Amino acid sequence: MFEVRDLRMVRAIHEHGSLVRAARVLGIAQPALTRQLAALEARLRGPLFERSPRGVTTTDLGRAVLMDAADILERLERLERHASEARGDQVRDLNIAAGAYIAETLCIVAAARMLSLYPRVRLRLVSANWAEVPRAVHEREASLGLLDLRGFEAEMGDGLDVERLRPQPGVFVVRPGHPLVGRAGIGLADIMAYPVVLIGRIPTAVQAPIASARAEARAAGRTHAAFPALIHESPTVALRTLPHSDAVAAVTIAIAAPALRAGEVVALPWRDPWVSVHPGIIRLRNRSLGEAEDAFLDLLRTADREGDAAAAALCEELGLPNECT
Repeated sequence: MFEVRDLRMVRAIHEHGSLVRAARVLGIAQPALTRQLAALEARLRGPLFERSPRGVTTTDLGRAVLMDAADILERLERLERHASEARGDQVRDLNIAAGAYIAETLCIVAAARMLSLYPRVRLRLVSANWAEVPRAVHEREASLGLLDLRGFEAEMGDGLDVERLRPQPGVFVVRPGHPLVGRAGIGLADIMAYPVVLIGRIPTAVQAPIASARAEARAAGRTHAAFPALIHESPTVALRTLPHSDAVAAVTIAIAAPALRAGEVVALPWRDPWVSVHPGIIRLRNRSLGEAEDAFLDLLRTADREGDAAAAALCEELGLPNECT
């Protein structure tokens, strides 16, 4: 009576609450999905979902199907992973979605170490704004997600397991010779008076102090008009803008370290604990992991410990506090 594609369809419609979104996730046209659902409901002699202009609601019959469908699909996915690993001649894809600050530090280190340890694993690391990561995990575009947990809202966490990693201290950096370099007693308002390079969306905990500092600088009549002056999702790319302008970039110590040691940028002598990133790992709850995912997580935790020690040492060298809140 049931085919695997039927179970996957019911799961996708239930999780996304819409035939349109479910069809997009499953990679089929909506009319085809509607026909497949109608055929299944005809075989079951009852509706699985109630339709409304706001989407769909799962019926009692639909919930009964889902209770067993989740276990069946989990077992099938685990069987496929084990069979692939046992054959040994198959290349396995491991898809990871990460906010840019974490993708360009912890993730890239762990991914690089995977290359020699697991030559039959093809890693796909998608770097995006942290706010897009939960959707990628929910829609199974990535089996693991990494993001700044300060912006992780309660509704994003439905059906997800979360593992916290060590906070990463951040710093404001500029080019050598910038007007703020060597200036004593600077505050956040002084920094916010200059063109600022930021990612497209920042956590609320970061927005409030920045907005207050911008208001203070504006009252003094010395702010750059556009804020942010430049939006780019890669903090590493943001560093490349600094030699050509008086811009200020907010990056983690880990991101800035190579450029700081090379003398390409200078860390401003101001830092508060909220200038930080709070990484975390998210994955679908009750979904078992394969060998590749487990190996990547082990390497990621090692990179996390190493990165924490290196950041603390560099903060001390720069005379900056390394506390994070």
